[in-house]
Amino acid sequence: MTTTPHLKAAARDAARADSDVIIRRYQAREPVSRIAADYGVTANWLALRLVEWGVPRRHRHEAHALRRPAGHVFRGRTRRRSTAEVRAAQAQFTGDRADVTARYLAGASITSLAREYQVSPVWVTERLDCWDVPRRRRPVPNSAES
Repeated sequence: MTTTPHLKAAARDAARADSDVIIRRYQAREPVSRIAADYGVTANWLALRLVEWGVPRRHRHEAHALRRPAGHVFRGRTRRRSTAEVRAAQAQFTGDRADVTARYLAGASITSLAREYQVSPVWVTERLDCWDVPRRRRPVPNSAES
């Protein structure tokens, strides 16, 4: 963003002079923030100019409709495991019952055990409950004296 009043005025004049280009870009679904950044003006200022120029504004919910869903963004980054692979990991965990129990009682967290064996923390919790392993409570944060 420009900082001096003269530079701001020059950026605004340039944006006003290119109003046709700005309107076409906006109607082509380009975000106001991106157009404003290209011209060195604020998005709010440019939005007010669009209203002044008689351009119908898009509703906020339309921007969300153009976003790619999160599942699409992360798809392909990790391979989903098959049921057989999940069961093998669970069998490995169950086979190491004595070691897992000892480590948990010694202070290892459920999350770290789940990560190591590549199983769900909820599943680890259920196994520890089935094995009658006494569960630790979450630590209580130290509170200031009242």
